Amino acid sequence: MIRYDLIGLSYTRTCPLTCGHCITESSPHVKGKMQIEQVSEYLKVIPPFASGVCFTGGEPFLYYQDILELVLQAKDLGLKTSLVTGAGWVRGESSTRARIKALAEAGLGHICISWDQYHEEFSARDRPLRLARLAIEAGMGVAVRVVTSTEEQKEAYHALFDGLPVYLQYQAPVKVGRAASLPAEHFTFVAEPPAGVCNVILTPVIEADGTVYACCGPSYYAGKSSPLRLGNTFEEPLEDILARAREDALLELILNAGPHGLYQLLKEHPVGQERFKARPAYTGICELCMDITNDPELVAAARERLADLDAQRLRVAARLWMKHKLRPEIRKKQTTMKQTEPET
Repeated sequence: MIRYDLIGLSYTRTCPLTCGHCITESSPHVKGKMQIEQVSEYLKVIPPFASGVCFTGGEPFLYYQDILELVLQAKDLGLKTSLVTGAGWVRGESSTRARIKALAEAGLGHICISWDQYHEEFSARDRPLRLARLAIEAGMGVAVRVVTSTEEQKEAYHALFDGLPVYLQYQAPVKVGRAASLPAEHFTFVAEPPAGVCNVILTPVIEADGTVYACCGPSYYAGKSSPLRLGNTFEEPLEDILARAREDALLELILNAGPHGLYQLLKEHPVGQERFKARPAYTGICELCMDITNDPELVAAARERLADLDAQRLRVAARLWMKHKLRPEIRKKQTTMKQTEPET
């Protein structure tokens, strides 16, 4: 059974930036947002399923007053809160400090700043630096998420934030969303279906239209029958959607063995042998996941295999491996992040 690390709330897809790698294809031209009353109801449901919520988008700071009120509500419910921002809204020192100070006092514990060459094309680098410094000053934990495929760029962004107690997260671009239009030199390709576990299955995301996705990003491109589309809150209660998803054996396998675990199951099934066609090259596990989960026949075949005794043994083995091998590394990263949290 899956235990969610946190639940994402995609408050808006509107963003002042139009980054070339954006997996959600956010921009100033994308309209729409959640209603504050809608999110208030979600917050009441979340505590039994997760210990925290993350406000994301788009750019949630475009609706700062809404977020401020919702952070207060989440704190009253005992939820930890975090927020993802591209820092495109950051302007002067005093105005930025005032917003960050108010959010910290309301209970916002962490800020994750998305910043890399793609963001910098639309917004100067003094903005994320100012935001990181003021968030630390306010007692928040700060992470900086950098999308890059080169060691040279990793070193450059590490140097940019040198001296600040931030946790830098590096990830390679995946050819999904707006990134699908980027030139080949932006990616690292592998010839075989890629291995690797998927930790974002631990963080389902709710969109403004009520759709609940299994992860933030690639599952936005999932078909209506895909298991990555968990349900819609305008059609059934959120608690039913989250309860059903955390019992889903297929999602658990993606969590513990990655999409490659599904690929291994399908190699032993006639439908999988017939229907699954590997790509010439992959930029990451998300492409393999979508190729399988967007095919109803492959999903049905995988579920059939998951009912077999051997496949159940694979699930147990993957779960144990995650617990004893990978989880300590995840906890180490979480501990590194928590070192920036204020004492309570």
